[in-house]
Amino acid sequence: MNHQLVLQFQGDDDDTLEKVIALEDRLIEALDGSRAAEVDGHDQSDGVTNLILLAKNAAKVWEKIEPIVEDASDDLDINAVAFRTLDAEDFTVLWPVDYEGEFELA
Repeated sequence: MNHQLVLQFQGDDDDTLEKVIALEDRLIEALDGSRAAEVDGHDQSDGVTNLILLAKNAAKVWEKIEPIVEDASDDLDINAVAFRTLDAEDFTVLWPVDYEGEFELA
């Protein structure tokens, strides 16, 4: 895997965590058997919850999972989706396309 793909959601409360874990389970099921990506887990910090995946090509994986994430967005407030190569520090934001500022893994 070449990339770390991060889905960042607003909130670090128990309710948000439960919803992110439910989404995480859906993504694990959707990516089952895939050689392109795997779910790496989640973490909470500084008012956000991150769902982390490892991917060969983050942009292609995002295209595949975006409908699943959009379906979950009724219950979750997504801040951004970003990726970086595993040996880099700086992230590239995939969504939203008009994201301003620097994405940070909180």
